[in-house]
Amino acid sequence: MNTRKTSLLLLLLFLTMRTSAIDLRYGAVIPGIHLGYIFNAGISFGAEVNYTPLVFNTGSGKTATGVYTSLNYFHSKGEMYRATLYHTFSAGMVGFSNNAFMFKAGVCKSVLRWGRENRNKTKSKKITPDIDLSYAPFKNGAFIGYRFYFPGNACFGLDIDTAHLLYGAYRYNADRHLFQESDD
Repeated sequence: MNTRKTSLLLLLLFLTMRTSAIDLRYGAVIPGIHLGYIFNAGISFGAEVNYTPLVFNTGSGKTATGVYTSLNYFHSKGEMYRATLYHTFSAGMVGFSNNAFMFKAGVCKSVLRWGRENRNKTKSKKITPDIDLSYAPFKNGAFIGYRFYFPGNACFGLDIDTAHLLYGAYRYNADRHLFQESDD
């Protein structure tokens, strides 16, 4: 298929999306921060950026979808290293429904800096699944959530192989009109 036909097809798809139940919102950026606890490990904190430009109006509400990326630090006593902060990078798909429910599914990879002045770096050998479900009871940006992921492997020096994170988060929806019809 040549570029002219491809461009025409993309334009037609865009126009179809604009006239149907799908809305395209370029400003749908939702940054956030969280603080929580990983069972059998310790305190966890981090930051995230969610970008949800596709908004589906389902009649009973709106669902925004897109991508996310996050950085999560957590404290663990470890098997090989003394107590230290590990960090996990995550990325994947996000679904945000009615300004209250957020579901994320993606992949993550963990990193540990160690040694004198943290010059050495050990990474988890695999990219592993990352599942996150959160709820905003008051639709004001404050969320409670649960995240499940696998931060490392046996050679990584962690004292846990599965992370069950219970957290509180604040997420600021930059597009204040994203769920306007659902909030009335």
